Amino acid sequence: MTLLSGCPLEGDNGNTGATGEAGATGATGETGVNCWDLNGNRVNDTDEDVNKDGLWNANDCSLVTGFSQNSTVELNHQHICEALANLGQYPEGCPSAIHTVPTGTLTKMSTATFFDDGTGNKLQSCGISPSNGLLSINLRDFVNSDGNTGKQAWFELEGGYIASQGTMSIFDAVNGGCSDLCTADSNCIASVAVRKTSEAASCRIFYHSDTGGKYERYCGMDIPGVYTASDVCTTALGSNAIWAVRCP
Repeated sequence: MTLLSGCPLEGDNGNTGATGEAGATGATGETGVNCWDLNGNRVNDTDEDVNKDGLWNANDCSLVTGFSQNSTVELNHQHICEALANLGQYPEGCPSAIHTVPTGTLTKMSTATFFDDGTGNKLQSCGISPSNGLLSINLRDFVNSDGNTGKQAWFELEGGYIASQGTMSIFDAVNGGCSDLCTADSNCIASVAVRKTSEAASCRIFYHSDTGGKYERYCGMDIPGVYTASDVCTTALGSNAIWAVRCP
């Protein structure tokens, strides 16, 4: 008898076996690098506490720490005046052909550097006339919403105009970063760092013109029974308005 052979028929799949035991947990990977960790060594280094508050956090990541010149400075007053002077032209507002830069010692302004000129409407800086500085605090009458007359205080920088401006950290501003830029510039007559946020300040560098009038900045008004306008103004010195001006 002859036997026939063929392919075996496939059977149904068997039942799924039991799940095996879980494998061992792998080694923990390294933590991510914090945004203030400039060298990536995962150590809170001293120079990475950018705002010097003793903490290492996001405030050290977004802070503007260096002075940067405004991108529009190429079109500012100083550059226009220089360009015209090269052509022998000296329009009003620009330093004249016989202009000389005021000299003196760059001095940080404080309540001690201002004194009443005797009129009750002006605080001079630096010293007794004729040694007065270019910066003064002037008091102007104004009528408030109640119809009462009070005083407003204004910083006035005689002949001053902004030659350049940028931003820096409050820490740098308080520690003389803005005035250092003025010291390094022989044409600079004054600088002011103005607080913009809790972390940043604007830094303005001033040049001088003998035909340009004066730079003015409002700084306060009378708070009846509390502060005079001049008190509000001088209180801002060293914190919200850090001035350094050449004193004769």
